[in-house]
Amino acid sequence: MSDPERPLREEIRARLLGDFGVFEGWTGAHKHSGEAVFYDLVLVPRQHLIEQGFDQGYIVIELKLFNETDKTKHDTKAKDLLWQCVAYSYSEIAPPKQVPQRPLFVLYYIGGAGIDEGYKEKVNYLHHFVQRGGVGSLSFDRKGGWEMRFGGSYYFRKRFGRGPCNVGTKRMTGSSR
Repeated sequence: MSDPERPLREEIRARLLGDFGVFEGWTGAHKHSGEAVFYDLVLVPRQHLIEQGFDQGYIVIELKLFNETDKTKHDTKAKDLLWQCVAYSYSEIAPPKQVPQRPLFVLYYIGGAGIDEGYKEKVNYLHHFVQRGGVGSLSFDRKGGWEMRFGGSYYFRKRFGRGPCNVGTKRMTGSSR
């Protein structure tokens, strides 16, 4: 079976390994349906990040490749990605030989050519919406830094530490947080 995302997982692993334990192939279950879920990557922050204010726990990363060949379905593919992340935020990770627990939050990373220009505004709108369910984005800068962003605020940036807003770890239920 072909695995086109494998090189992307390996790249993300290499870029984050200094700051996180990075695990592949972990599974879990959705809290309401019990349906099995399969995570692309699961991160555990290293002690130096925790000392800078990073919360302890597990972070799920969902990766998707967007290329020119699937341009006609970028809209649907992006919505499916974001909904998958919301569903994962309401799952329980089953780490080997440990008690299952809910992730702190779920991040998505878009690889390949990226979202087609015609859909970027719509995806940005949805990005701001899904942050209410504990879903954010992972991005990298040219200097090797990374950023975890929820809506218009960041949770943590490698070069600057914890953000000023309490985003990422709080999920909205109904109209309250």
